[in-house]
Amino acid sequence: MVDLAGKNALVTGAALGIGNAYARALAAEGVNVAVCDRLEEIMDLPAELEAMGVKSVACIADVGNPDDVRRYVDEAIAALGSIDILINNAGEIWPTLVDDDIDKSIADYDGIIGTNLKGEYLMGRAVITQMLKQGTGGDIVNIDTDHMVTCGSPVELCPHLETCPWGDTPRVTGGGDVMDLYDASKWGLNGLMFAWAKALKPNGIRVNAMCMGATDSHMIRGFFNYAHDEEDHNPEAKADIDTWMTKEDSAQVVIDLLKEGPDGRTANTLNLCIGRPTILEPALPHIYITEEEINGTA
Repeated sequence: MVDLAGKNALVTGAALGIGNAYARALAAEGVNVAVCDRLEEIMDLPAELEAMGVKSVACIADVGNPDDVRRYVDEAIAALGSIDILINNAGEIWPTLVDDDIDKSIADYDGIIGTNLKGEYLMGRAVITQMLKQGTGGDIVNIDTDHMVTCGSPVELCPHLETCPWGDTPRVTGGGDVMDLYDASKWGLNGLMFAWAKALKPNGIRVNAMCMGATDSHMIRGFFNYAHDEEDHNPEAKADIDTWMTKEDSAQVVIDLLKEGPDGRTANTLNLCIGRPTILEPALPHIYITEEEINGTA
């Protein structure tokens, strides 16, 4: 297990919710953190992180905008000197229906695909260039969804945990008929992860994905139109929220993943879904790519 103190990280979408928890967890480990978000609140975060004894810088940026990505990465390097970790967290979600009119469909595509897939692609490519220049390895963690890889995908790897609410029949993948663009954007991240992991392993750069299930955050509360205190006066909402994971537990899984160091897993999807403990589980066998491909011996 490696010590993370003194490393430099970028966390996108860190003004609120899960990204904010990731930034705080990293700072608590002594990691210097450069954060970005489209929300102006992001500019308040560095002072809070620096109070934990680390260096921090913030940038108002849209990860789907190439100019913003360049500016954010350049400012992070200028402030911190190097990049060891990228937490590719910024994301969007709202209902999209298959019979939406074409104008709404185009706007939805640009917003959801533009952030969830294009944004993670642009950030990854910008950071990869810097990591290769440094020649000291690194970690890229893409924030994904349990819609595309759950405890039931593939069925052969299902642990059949007693805590699983779906019983002996593993949960099927897919988010439902109002999330086609969200699911498409997140499935696309698999292609990036596998290609990057294969290409970058010789350089000591690991690439993994956090496949997040329902986690209490600003984004999921917005999707369900739940206020920040909705559970205090809405029993149905409380029943939902009580099943959700916490962003702090999710952040600890990221920390534990990073502490594996350069000899740890790569090209892995970490399944964090309802019914599983929110912990770093042992690495699962690769199912979409072979060990030989990852190790360059195929």
